[in-house]
Amino acid sequence: MVLKITRRFAVSIYLFIAAIFLTACLSPFLNPSTWWFFGFLGLLFPYLSIILLAFLLFFAFARSKWSWLAIICLIIGWKSITAVFGFYLGKSFDKEKKEHRSVRVMTWNVRSFMGEEDKTKKTGLTLTHMKMFDLIQTYNPDILTLQEFMTADSGKYFNSIWHLTRQMGYPYFYFSKDVVKYNHLLNGTAIFSKFPIENCGKFPLNKTKEDNTESLIFADISINNDTLRIFSAHLQSFGFMQRDYQDISKIKNDPDERLDASKNIFRKMRTAFERRGLQADFISSKLDESRYPEIFCGDLNDVPNSYAYFSIRGNKKDAFISKNFGLGQTFFSFSSSFMRNLSTLRIDYIFADPRLRIIQSQRIPEILSDHIPVIADITTSGN
Repeated sequence: MVLKITRRFAVSIYLFIAAIFLTACLSPFLNPSTWWFFGFLGLLFPYLSIILLAFLLFFAFARSKWSWLAIICLIIGWKSITAVFGFYLGKSFDKEKKEHRSVRVMTWNVRSFMGEEDKTKKTGLTLTHMKMFDLIQTYNPDILTLQEFMTADSGKYFNSIWHLTRQMGYPYFYFSKDVVKYNHLLNGTAIFSKFPIENCGKFPLNKTKEDNTESLIFADISINNDTLRIFSAHLQSFGFMQRDYQDISKIKNDPDERLDASKNIFRKMRTAFERRGLQADFISSKLDESRYPEIFCGDLNDVPNSYAYFSIRGNKKDAFISKNFGLGQTFFSFSSSFMRNLSTLRIDYIFADPRLRIIQSQRIPEILSDHIPVIADITTSGN
């Protein structure tokens, strides 16, 4: 009797997980600006996949026909699974280029070059500045896209653009200058290149005063007799502050405060999902207008099984998925141990036009910002 009840309970849980999994498979296709709830399901998708796989193994071992339900679900969700999990088992990233005509692209949200040890130093050359520049020089990308980039146009403070263009060999650049503080501190998204920039421009993504993001920028870059259009953007974040991370802790540990804390977190997340849906549509339309093969680099602030990811990626190649294995976490929270340990938070990407070939790719495992840099070698020779 106990065995029968246990079996029925397990099957009920199994059916519930399968239903939620299939619903989450709709996340890439339903714009969260309208269907905001699917943004939350997208975050759960990797965990639902793993649980469903565990049920599959359990029922297969028991030689139960219920294993077919998991198989059917995983087949239906295969497109999303192959966006979340990398299955490439090739060689590790080689710091030396494998093909001399390839172009090395690196993208990084640098958090205004402010590390944890620089909290009290708001301007000037920081220790994090130096470590980040050293890391960039180590990998020596040809094209460098930086989000939350900060520089200064006053001699009193450190000019990051001057250092990159004069000291590090990136004479060509475009900077969005989205935010100006104190008349001389500038923040935004930037593209730096060792190759000439023929044309460039920006498209603001902020549509309301509450939006907290940077512009979509592009640069047409001449490389080996070809022209590539490089895009970079930083989409709406959840905007969590220290108080919000405290609320996350309350949800886990304080039953009395759990409801109010959950409401605050839920509200911020819903707003971000809605705005990212609109921003993703806009960015996708601009990528479609490109007359050159394009490479998109940026911080989507969203996971692979999301509307933003699939809309912006389109038919382009995800560099990480093409040449890596695993989940590829790129967000590292300094404020929340819970979020720090979420290996599913891959939110920084390099997408390459299908006419281009990805030779190798890697997320560089260095914690200098709250984002981990992503790098790829890409060539126009063959697909």
